[in-house]
Amino acid sequence: MQGFSVWLRRPCIANSRSTWTSYQSIGRRFRSSTSHSKRPARPSPTTQTDGFQKFQRPGRPPQTDSIGFQGLRQADASPETILTYFRLNVETWSKQRAVHDRFVSFGAPLPDISRLLVAFVRDAQKGVFDSPDAMEQYGLKRLSDTDNIEADIAFSHIFTRWLLARPAPVKGVEPETVERFRRISEAITEMHPAELLPATRQMRRRVIMHVGPTNSGKTHHALRALAAAPAGVYAGPLRLLAYEIWERLNMGHIPPLGATPEQIAAATEMGPSPDNPFARMCDMITGEEQKLVVPHNSPGLVSCTVEMCNTMAKFDVAVIDEIQMIADSGRGWAWTRAVLGIRATELHLCGEETAVPLITEMLKDTGDELIIKKYARLTPLEVEKKSLDNDLRNVRKGDCIVAFSRTSIFTLKRDIEMQTGLKCAVVYGKLPPEIRSEQAALFNDPDSGYDVLIGSDAIGMGLNLKIRRVIFESVRKFDGRAEKLLSTSSMKQIAGRAGRFGLHRGDEAPGGYVTTLRPEDLPVLRRTLQLEIMPLKAARITLEVESLNIAAAHLPPRPSTETILLAVIHLGGLPLCYRHTYPERFQEVAAFIDSVGMFTLAEACHFMTAPFPWRDPLTLDAVRAFIVGYYERMHVDVMVMMRELPYLAQLEDAEAAHAAMDGRRAKHLLHGLEMLHRLLTSYMWLALRKPVAYPSYTDATTLKERCERVLHWCLRQVTLRSGDVTAASRKPPIRYVSKQDRMADLRASAS
Repeated sequence: MQGFSVWLRRPCIANSRSTWTSYQSIGRRFRSSTSHSKRPARPSPTTQTDGFQKFQRPGRPPQTDSIGFQGLRQADASPETILTYFRLNVETWSKQRAVHDRFVSFGAPLPDISRLLVAFVRDAQKGVFDSPDAMEQYGLKRLSDTDNIEADIAFSHIFTRWLLARPAPVKGVEPETVERFRRISEAITEMHPAELLPATRQMRRRVIMHVGPTNSGKTHHALRALAAAPAGVYAGPLRLLAYEIWERLNMGHIPPLGATPEQIAAATEMGPSPDNPFARMCDMITGEEQKLVVPHNSPGLVSCTVEMCNTMAKFDVAVIDEIQMIADSGRGWAWTRAVLGIRATELHLCGEETAVPLITEMLKDTGDELIIKKYARLTPLEVEKKSLDNDLRNVRKGDCIVAFSRTSIFTLKRDIEMQTGLKCAVVYGKLPPEIRSEQAALFNDPDSGYDVLIGSDAIGMGLNLKIRRVIFESVRKFDGRAEKLLSTSSMKQIAGRAGRFGLHRGDEAPGGYVTTLRPEDLPVLRRTLQLEIMPLKAARITLEVESLNIAAAHLPPRPSTETILLAVIHLGGLPLCYRHTYPERFQEVAAFIDSVGMFTLAEACHFMTAPFPWRDPLTLDAVRAFIVGYYERMHVDVMVMMRELPYLAQLEDAEAAHAAMDGRRAKHLLHGLEMLHRLLTSYMWLALRKPVAYPSYTDATTLKERCERVLHWCLRQVTLRSGDVTAASRKPPIRYVSKQDRMADLRASAS
């Protein structure tokens, strides 16, 4: 969960050389160990959903995703299409109970809201919004490229603009109701986001976009410019990527721009080393850890995750990777902040060509020079003529099978090893970055004995992999509600990992192949890879604590955090090329935090920003302990907390199994260890920002290292024991049956 931070008026890190701290405000209320007796009574839970309890509180708006219509998913929708969609859905939107309850929670009487929405629909039916000028004035273009949540927000924006621009009052509506909406909207509307970074606007930057498909060398060219810079920063989407670039720069892996072929040959001959002539001293700063090697107050390089990028320091060169993530609803705000705020003479943006129109529009307000460099793929990528026909005996050395659930990954691993004798490394999202990197190294090493990689879409970025062929176990992925076809962008990103330039094995010709496990998926894959990816529509803007406080001042007394956030999202105006961030499940998370105690908005947003494993309901007791300890005692000791909860016992149990070499339990220990690792990295994140309240950074680091050792052992054990391959070879071959096929068989049997 990311996206709530003060980024437009404060640097994300004040000094890359100092520990990340967040000073407590003077005069903060003292919370003694007995303060819980004075806490307000918690609202009683009513229902349980994915581990989150729904709390009944007066005026709490229902979940936004309960809106009963679909968005306009066409990114290139014509004005006629947009207007038709608006006419067909405006009345449906206006009658949603969620819409009425939300506006009531903002302080409007229900009768007034009902009358206003009726008048809004009536004006739509009269053609008030039909002209091109009216569509521009009321922002109807925001309806394109939306899901149901974004469409709901767009309708709210159109309604608010209509309400404030309507020349005649609506009969029976109190003037104070309209005035309340006007005050909130005008206070939090921001039509020039770039101007909120005045220090950066005082310089004219040279922005170079390196765009192209996966495996086109675009990032490599930008990194060469960084390696030649006296002071520079790399900002990437993953801690694993930040670590990789940090290591490559410190070990001389990246030849600087301007190096001669002879110098490159000599450095290559020497190999990776701090003494390599291309080695550059580089710090690494992520949300959970820092590796500082550059002497204090000396110019140097920094490799960081994009959320940690410093907008106050001056750089000669900055590189922002995976720029297309600027449109991501949860994390895109960090790319927006970096693009608008990094104070670099030369700013390199690397990613998909889909971001070019959006960046061009954003930079119209900055006065920066924009240069676009396009790249073609360095090695050919071929879609094979046949699938594997559900037969895992067709898996070959150098293959990567991509699946989208942990269960599928380990089922494939077991079946492939039994049927082929090939050993499989695994990579998936819940694995710690360090373990993912180790598994990738096993696959890349020709002498390790690990010949096949089984991974999730986590292979799409952040790992250099010697994949010869990518095999899609499925072209659909469960999104929490239903299985949906992978996006064009995701399918291309994953397929493009095959045949990575410079990483082919032995005498293999450069190039990669892609296919599917099931025959019926292959035409879908072939057709999708031929499609163009539509240009991005909008960059994401975070919800500033300052704006939230302003909104809260105009809402009814003691509004919930959720209500304040929704007021800014639904009433705050932005330019057409921007949208507010909308992290997944933020309404449930806000209600969860409010249930713990009465926090300031800054504190509530701080916990919403923390990388807690919100998706896993089994960890919510630990998350509550993190927050309750801060609220009641301003002190959370990680060893005490982990011993009170089952996690430390689980770790010790896993270490005992490791010591006894009892590999039979390894698979069952994995999930608990993964959860523990995520909780420990969350604690480290909190400790770097609030070291007084979370003082056990060193203990958390030690526990994390212990956890990683056992995790690595568990993954090694989840493989065939000696003799199993021989035994398996005497059995008849097993055809792999996917989850989709099993469900289809069940439906057929039922009918």
